[in-house]
Amino acid sequence: MFFDLQKAFSSVNHDILLSKLPYYGISGKGKLLLKFYLQNRYQSVRIISSYLTSNTVSEWIKIKYGVLQHSIFGPLLFLVYINDLPKAIDHKDILILFDYDTSILITGPNNDHVQSDLNIAFGQLSKWVKANLFSLNFDKTYIIQFTNKSTCTSDIPITYEDKQIRTAIETKFLGLFINNNLSWKTHIENIKVCNVM
Repeated sequence: MFFDLQKAFSSVNHDILLSKLPYYGISGKGKLLLKFYLQNRYQSVRIISSYLTSNTVSEWIKIKYGVLQHSIFGPLLFLVYINDLPKAIDHKDILILFDYDTSILITGPNNDHVQSDLNIAFGQLSKWVKANLFSLNFDKTYIIQFTNKSTCTSDIPITYEDKQIRTAIETKFLGLFINNNLSWKTHIENIKVCNVM
């Protein structure tokens, strides 16, 4: 299962992040420094238009969520925030964590077994997502059932908040195009298209 956290960097809750820092040995003055870095920041929006006679400026609002994605501290703080995710999945599944692109690899002898394990893992993942005030991006959350040529596939119905998680046959993962047969065909075809352009 491949899943994506919606607006992940913008959704980091400062209070939850600060509560996680001591688990990674960041306390005292180090934690205080990061607290000052995160908190007591304000933002305002200014709209400059050639059609209006004056500029429009919003009120200043205190920022309670988010870390800067294109900064030195932002990605590091985001990784601290999500680093406990593998502990939330207390199943035998393999969790692959890379930035906010995360996947769970589940193996089983048959579809019933895989579906049962997938439901358990997805339930645990859902609890973590809600506890950390994230939401899933359903456009980028899907299941791929990897098989060999002799294995039949069938739909594995997984739902989240009354929405069906879709099944896909290929994806781009960490720069590689992979398909449900684990052949290089999809990757090679995409590379050929990129090189033509």
